[in-house]
Amino acid sequence: MARILLVDDSASARALLGVRLRDTGYEVDEVADAADAAAMALASPPDAVVTDLWMPGISGLQLCRLLRGEPATAHVPIVLLTASDDRRSRFWARHAGATAYVTKTEIDRLSDVLGDLTSSPMTRPPPALHPHIQTRGTVQERLSQLLDVSLFESTIAGEVRALSQKAEELEQLFEGLCALASDVAGYRWLALTTDIAPAPHVRYKTRLFIHTHPDLKEAAEREARDALGVVPPPERRKPDEGDAFFLTDKRAVEAEWSTPPILAPVRFGTTEIGQLALAPSRRGASYDDRRLVAMMANELGGPLRMAALVAEARRLASTDTLTGLLNRRAFVERIERARAASDKQLFPMSTLLLDVDHFKKVNDTLGHDAGDAVLQGVARVLLAMARKSDFVARWGGEEFVVCLTSTAEAGARIAAERVRRAIADARYALPNGEEHRATASVGLASADSADWNIQDLIARSDKAMYSAKHRGRNRVETA
Repeated sequence: MARILLVDDSASARALLGVRLRDTGYEVDEVADAADAAAMALASPPDAVVTDLWMPGISGLQLCRLLRGEPATAHVPIVLLTASDDRRSRFWARHAGATAYVTKTEIDRLSDVLGDLTSSPMTRPPPALHPHIQTRGTVQERLSQLLDVSLFESTIAGEVRALSQKAEELEQLFEGLCALASDVAGYRWLALTTDIAPAPHVRYKTRLFIHTHPDLKEAAEREARDALGVVPPPERRKPDEGDAFFLTDKRAVEAEWSTPPILAPVRFGTTEIGQLALAPSRRGASYDDRRLVAMMANELGGPLRMAALVAEARRLASTDTLTGLLNRRAFVERIERARAASDKQLFPMSTLLLDVDHFKKVNDTLGHDAGDAVLQGVARVLLAMARKSDFVARWGGEEFVVCLTSTAEAGARIAAERVRRAIADARYALPNGEEHRATASVGLASADSADWNIQDLIARSDKAMYSAKHRGRNRVETA
């Protein structure tokens, strides 16, 4: 015989419901006070709990939260009763972890619900709101601890969600996440991966962000890559690693770490868009550490997606859609921002303005699709030749511009010749399957003092480029 714990502060309601439930074949324990009911349930868990929603002292919602948060009663089905079918009450009942919600006018339905809950061993209540939280003390003290945990976690969740309003770049979002995590937990390193690409031409799209002490940077990156399965970029990979980066002895790695990192997927809707990992300090991973990582990962999907959308919108606004290079406006803005940060990072400075030779003939004879393919091929050549500190953009039409930072005229002349030869040596695949060869005329200008102007440099490069065209094309001329 299934045992039902019936909780209601109204003696008449308890008597009426008790009779109906006993007539149905249940053993019923009637309790008027929710605190007494909680103590009874924790001492001897019933097969189901039926409780009034609103009661003085501890409400049915609070009782539901308390029983859901205790390991001994987390599995017990809970039916909440109310005098009226109020939408808000039904919402709170569902989020408190109630298995069912029945109005007091639906006594027959209550019997059917209890029959389903107590007859089938496969029936399970909703996931516990606070599973396995270890509380101690009286019922009031335990409930207070659960409410404190709920308040803490809702505050953390709100702070994580607020990152989407403060962070306009993925780097900023991760910095905010680290500031929050370091306020509430100690760790050796915190890492975040996302498959959102920084740019469409980047081949290895998984991005890895790590926060750790500077002295542990190398070890932390190695551990984070191992734990998250992130392949190192090609330039940092050993010759025998190829595209695989998996450990052969997991036990040895865990011994080195002392405590394996805590991993949690970051999802946006049903799609996994990244992973969050936290390496505990040498004291080991606490229960609170694991809950914190799971909670942050659960809330991080929205902010991560928002930051990615903002970054993508900015990229589209600053990128030439055909070639993926910077557009003219973004090229000038980024140089000016870099100059405002420090002239020393740019000076001396040189610019190359390139014009693809006889490009109109390509469009007229081979078609605009072929012309687009040639421009895309030239863009790839320029990106491959450029250093990380250089700026490359499509200036307009068939013209490209390259800003060579920390490069005087002599070095720029060598770079310009290399670029010219690379463009001439490349073979550009056309949509019809054929290959095309192209050349470019290059104009070079350099700033020989700290008092320089980017518009002036490009204007001088433009004159030099036209000089190269008049002198036979496929050559470099210096302003």
